[in-house]
Amino acid sequence: MSRILLLLAVLIGATSQKEVTIKNEKCRTCNFLVSTFDEGLKKTARHHFAGGDTAWEEKNLGKYKTSETRLIEVLEGVCKKSSLPNMDNFMGIAEIEFKCSTQLEKHEETIEEFYYNQQHNNMSNWLCVEQLKLCCPDGHFGKNCEQCPGLSEKADVCFGKGSCHGDGSREGSGKCKCETGYTGNLCRYCDIEYFEESRTVQGVVCKKCHEGCLGVCSSESSKGCSKCKNGWKLTEEGCADVNECQNESACTKEHEICVNTVGSFKCECKEGYKKDDEQNCQFDVEASPDRPFMPIDQQLKLIAFSSLIIIITFVVWHGSPVLYVLTGITIVALILVDLYVNPDTIPDEAKRFLGY
Repeated sequence: MSRILLLLAVLIGATSQKEVTIKNEKCRTCNFLVSTFDEGLKKTARHHFAGGDTAWEEKNLGKYKTSETRLIEVLEGVCKKSSLPNMDNFMGIAEIEFKCSTQLEKHEETIEEFYYNQQHNNMSNWLCVEQLKLCCPDGHFGKNCEQCPGLSEKADVCFGKGSCHGDGSREGSGKCKCETGYTGNLCRYCDIEYFEESRTVQGVVCKKCHEGCLGVCSSESSKGCSKCKNGWKLTEEGCADVNECQNESACTKEHEICVNTVGSFKCECKEGYKKDDEQNCQFDVEASPDRPFMPIDQQLKLIAFSSLIIIITFVVWHGSPVLYVLTGITIVALILVDLYVNPDTIPDEAKRFLGY
């Protein structure tokens, strides 16, 4: 039974959230309509009937400012994203152009009323707030556009340290969502690990405690800490960082070294080693700091060539049969090195011996 009730609560919550989204989209869509309409008014502000005699045209055809000709020109760009230089304020609404066009068609007479008789008013407030009742003024929320917390006390919304849920829409609870470091129903108190620097009737200013403080503090220096976090110790000078690397039990794996950090420490590998998948330090054959001046295969070839030259010199000098045999063995070894030796096939121990 409890599972059924929980499922119903989730479904109801999802439905309510969907309704809020739809209604908020109606408000944003109306503001999009207004923005594109205003842009059209700006673009046609210096236009006229283009007949040449503006005085005669205005006397006989009426002023271009409120003419049907201008209205048609303005409506050509209404509800089109391309009409606005910046769409950032309207991102996140899918198919906003279609929804805007639907709204335009539904309220065509009201929009024409604004154009012909209400251009002296702010269109967003007149159309979206007062006439269509899709939005609320800034700092107001809910069906009846109630004031957000703070305004009734002659201060900013949420005392300037938070946002009002549903601000500007016909939805929301009006609750304050406080900025980091602030708390309380009206965001007028400092959160944990923050301290109150100043307070006025307009609100409070909070600052973060020193990084070593645990809980409350009285200033932003380490001396203002009442308690210290793990990795710190309380001294006469306040919270001081503990050097965990002085503890012999830190970083005890083979080829590991301890590196002290602020409030903690970390275990790293010695130079020439790197951690494997099991976090053990293994010899790093690819990033040795003592890499030789030439690849290992070339070193072996150089050794072989040098040996060959020395042996041939002795053969020519002494003419011994034994040296002839050694010369042949050296030539065969050189051919084998050239054919089969490359850095990938050389054992790690050999590389380490040669300083690779």
